[in-house]
Amino acid sequence: MTQSRNDHDQILDRAISQIAGSEPDPSLSATAADRVWSRIAGESAAALGAAEVGEINSCDDYQALIPAYLEEVLPPARKMLLEEHTRECVPCRRALKAARTGEAISAPSPVPSAAPGPRRSGGSGLGWLAMAAALVLGLGMAYFLAGELGGSSELAAVHDVDGQLYRVARSAQKPMIEGDALREGEVVRTGREAGAVLRLEDGSLVEMRERSELAIEESRKGTTVRLERGSVIVQAAEQRQRHLFVATEDCLISVTGTIFSVDHGTKGSRVAVIEGEVHVNFDGTETVLEPGGQVSTHASLDSVPLEKAFGWSRDADQYLELMAELTDLRREIRQSLARPGLRYSSRLLDLMPEETAFYLALPNLGETVSETHRLLQERLEQSEVLSEWMQAEGSAGFQTEVETMVAEISTFSEFLGDEMAVGGMLAAAGLEGPLVLADLEDGPGLRAFVESHLEDADVSTFDSPVFFVEDPAQIPAGEGMYLWLRGDLLVVTPKPKILRQVASTLEGAANPFLDTPFYASIEDLYAQGAEIMMAVDVERLVAEALASEEEPEQAAGLAARLGVDRARHLLAQQRTFDDRAEYGLALTFSEERRGVASWLAEPAPMGSLEFVSPDASLAASFVVKDPVLLFDDLQAIQGDEEGASGFLDLFDQHGLDFREDLLATLGGELSIAVDGPLLPKPAWKLVVEVYDQARFQWVVEQGLGEINRHLATEGEDALELTREEVGSRTFYSLAHGPVEVHYTFVEGYLVAAPSRALIDRALRYRDSGFSLTDSSRFRALLPPGESNNFSGLLYQDLSEVMQTVAKGLVPGEQLTPEQQESLERLRQSMGPSLAYAHGESDRIQIAATSSSDLLSSLLLRLFGVEDPLGLDQLLGEVIRNL
Repeated sequence: MTQSRNDHDQILDRAISQIAGSEPDPSLSATAADRVWSRIAGESAAALGAAEVGEINSCDDYQALIPAYLEEVLPPARKMLLEEHTRECVPCRRALKAARTGEAISAPSPVPSAAPGPRRSGGSGLGWLAMAAALVLGLGMAYFLAGELGGSSELAAVHDVDGQLYRVARSAQKPMIEGDALREGEVVRTGREAGAVLRLEDGSLVEMRERSELAIEESRKGTTVRLERGSVIVQAAEQRQRHLFVATEDCLISVTGTIFSVDHGTKGSRVAVIEGEVHVNFDGTETVLEPGGQVSTHASLDSVPLEKAFGWSRDADQYLELMAELTDLRREIRQSLARPGLRYSSRLLDLMPEETAFYLALPNLGETVSETHRLLQERLEQSEVLSEWMQAEGSAGFQTEVETMVAEISTFSEFLGDEMAVGGMLAAAGLEGPLVLADLEDGPGLRAFVESHLEDADVSTFDSPVFFVEDPAQIPAGEGMYLWLRGDLLVVTPKPKILRQVASTLEGAANPFLDTPFYASIEDLYAQGAEIMMAVDVERLVAEALASEEEPEQAAGLAARLGVDRARHLLAQQRTFDDRAEYGLALTFSEERRGVASWLAEPAPMGSLEFVSPDASLAASFVVKDPVLLFDDLQAIQGDEEGASGFLDLFDQHGLDFREDLLATLGGELSIAVDGPLLPKPAWKLVVEVYDQARFQWVVEQGLGEINRHLATEGEDALELTREEVGSRTFYSLAHGPVEVHYTFVEGYLVAAPSRALIDRALRYRDSGFSLTDSSRFRALLPPGESNNFSGLLYQDLSEVMQTVAKGLVPGEQLTPEQQESLERLRQSMGPSLAYAHGESDRIQIAATSSSDLLSSLLLRLFGVEDPLGLDQLLGEVIRNL
């Protein structure tokens, strides 16, 4: 079996560890020592000290090698071991730095950094020593050839300089200019009011702030930027199988492709992320940061707004321009492309077999894909910032493959008509197929195209052979993928039986599928106008799954409690218009919803949204059935499981009834919003319907007393509840350390937020009568129809979200006219979106309208274009901070 690169690294690491910790035979050691002492008699005291270190078992042993390392008399093998160790060991890295500068350091950690290797004794000492010597010699030669030991390899070049950049040496500092190479281990430093950008070999960019100092090193695991002091912003290129590291004396940052900043000073280090994922190791723990996240290595070092972490960068303008370019590109694709028209019927649906339980219909997107690629290429030629970002992301590296793919998709689509449909048939073994049907414009051309590709391809890589069928009654023997071209129809399937069913229908035989409820549901979707649609016969799938269970009665009971036993069809579609995209999802039921499927209540007014301002960037609101009944459903599903019963026992032990004392006080309405600054901490707001406010507060106070008694036994700080009377209203504050939650009760609602100011703001909006639902941006997204209310909704304003992050890059009072223009382009290009749900007696319908459509996003992702600040990343960060 071929081993992976990681496997080889582990083997090599173990070999090095064994060499470092193994003892040779004593007699051989004595003989070798005589030879060694005669060689080093004239060397410096540092070299003598290094020679006294026998086994290398701990940080003390490694640190004993440092003087000889700095005097450049340490043997190559041990030099390699020391450099590898200090890349990953913070205490030894501090000791090396202190030795270079003459600073005092604290005692090193007594915990060995590497366990000693196994010892051997007996008659095999000579063989082991010879093997070890050969391995060390081989490794040493390899490192010499790669420049690992000589420090002569060029790992970076000066990309740009603003002010003074110096190469720091023991005797002098030498100015550096654009284009100068930076060799491994060389230290560079920026002067006052200066800055510089270094480009690494892999294309990564390291921007240095004034008075910053760093060096760059290389190892088997990747490239390390060793930041001695100051601040850097790193735009890491895609690393694939390696990593890019930034090391300070108290932490190690590891990435594979992202944008982040590191600030290292007297107190410690702070890492902030604007794109991608960053792993930070310090104090023996690992912290994973995502966009907007920060971490500091010392409690005295607070988090800062993004403008302080990134605002000093000369590339702040570039980040803003990049976001504007991407939104402009998506808007141009949405508005300029010739999209397939809506289809209101389909002959392909009528050809699906009776057993069909899955159906997917797509338009011919060949022209759309080709045009998207053309627009992207034009933008890349016109926009330097977009082109450089694509290069940094690694997307530009496979443009030849992309162009080939686009050409083949475009050619293939020319042979097809307006629609393609994919069906899955339900059999005893589950879904089988697929069956692919497509309108055909040029059958002979398609056949010649496929055959030419089969001649050029390596057929051994195919899962099964491809056959062209001339007569469905005489299908070639053996498994394969069968293609049948019949006039203006393409049929593709691996199942001869399915192919014959289609042929029979085409010859005029009755198709039972046309009489099924599933067919009728899909036909209704077409009647509304179809662009992309999907349908699943949930009823048949559930029935088949229950029939295959070993305990069918128990499974049927669980299905009933979940409510899926009455589920019928799942229907989804997307339709794109000039200025918006519409999405729809419906789950229908054969009878009235029950169990978990009935949790979403029927549409009702949402008074909780009156506390949310028109400027909210995110708001979600739901009405559910009685929380007590919801709890009963959960109890029926979980039964007497230990986790559930243990949780309820905690309430019973302290005289509280979770169901009657707490849940019975709640109504069925809840809203949560991000209504203010998004970063560095989101201004969240929670509004819950409460019928019995006095009883709810009593439960809070009783439960708080029990929690604090438990915290006291654990030696932890207590939760502190305070109250303040302001006029006729009572405000509560619940604090634990720096974390605070403020709340009050307002006419049947509990309003909670992280600060009193946000509570006051929510009350003012409600009193003013102008809230989110009154704003023009929200109302423009409301769908037509007879229903005046919703069961649930999710509103998000992309322009507000992106503007918040963009303004975080540069302080608002310092925005240049160009930055203001970029922000305005963002605001105009990215509109809000609204998703809403209706819970009816026999169905749940979910729909959404948006000014940005899924199709343009998917087309851009096909070519490797993703937002550096994508909505999924931003919302993930918001949720983590709530």
